[in-house]
Amino acid sequence: MNNAKIKALALKHGFKLKEQKGGEMDLNEYVYSFAWALLQSGKPNVSHKQYLADLLKDAANCVPEKSVGYRVTIYANDVSADEPRFQWDFFNGVERSNFECRVPDTREELNSALNNAKGCMKSACYRAMNPDFDKKLA
Repeated sequence: MNNAKIKALALKHGFKLKEQKGGEMDLNEYVYSFAWALLQSGKPNVSHKQYLADLLKDAANCVPEKSVGYRVTIYANDVSADEPRFQWDFFNGVERSNFECRVPDTREELNSALNNAKGCMKSACYRAMNPDFDKKLA
């Protein structure tokens, strides 16, 4: 969920746009605050650090066994930001590869993103350990 989705849902259910201090038309800030509070109330009460630790554990499970020399870093913006994102960063000592996606709304979307990253990591690891692979494709 992000502010754009909250806005669309609020407008669909009869909320009206108001002119804000900057002159733009938007929902009042309390609508977003209320929506985020409501969303957080339905989730387990975990800290931001715990949330990131869980993401890191899930992503660490995707690192291929033969990824020696690779470094994986995950970061996320504030969980309640407008569009939070997280990134995998792979470094084999020579080349750097980055994969980034938004923080998904559901566990299924998260698993899909991690499986996609896992495939990319396996490919990057294989290419690093087999430098002639690209030449074979040419």
